[in-house]
Amino acid sequence: MRREDLSRPFKSIADQRLIEKYLEELRLLNDIIKSVYIIITQADNISKEELEKHIGIINNSKTEIELIKKDALQYISKTSPSLYHREDWLRIATKIYNATDKAGGVIYRLEYMVNKKWQIPSPIKKGLANLTDNVMKIVNEFVSALKCLTLEEAKISERFKAIDQLEKKADENYRKIIFTVLEKIFLILLRLQKMTCT
Repeated sequence: MRREDLSRPFKSIADQRLIEKYLEELRLLNDIIKSVYIIITQADNISKEELEKHIGIINNSKTEIELIKKDALQYISKTSPSLYHREDWLRIATKIYNATDKAGGVIYRLEYMVNKKWQIPSPIKKGLANLTDNVMKIVNEFVSALKCLTLEEAKISERFKAIDQLEKKADENYRKIIFTVLEKIFLILLRLQKMTCT
């Protein structure tokens, strides 16, 4: 989504209704991210009941997001002539749904590791927690930006600049996690090689 497209205020009633729908989706996405964060930070000692509780929250939120997305897309189709930024609304819907889908993928893998009682190395756990925290900040900024869409251009532009910065930070965190995982794998391979050589 181009920030300059979103820097003009959205003024129609149809746009306002979509803002309300997307704010609800973002609230549900925030619930998902909070549950992911709790599972990451408590992975070593989370009980089966607690894990199931958070997985239930995530699955319910995902289902609700899917229903809201379907409703929003039907609404966009129906009100398309009165929308100022139809394509941008479709991009926002896709962006929120993709984030929800990725969060679901993370929780699936975390659930697997927790159920297998695998230890998540501390640097990886810390990196995942930082990344999740950063994604939470992006969602919160997105909420603030959506609330500003019917206001003046300066506030909208300011919010989307903040989102750009947070997304860059999230990308950096993601790259750090990847390198930490690769480093751990490399060290394990070196140890295995030494063991086979002796």
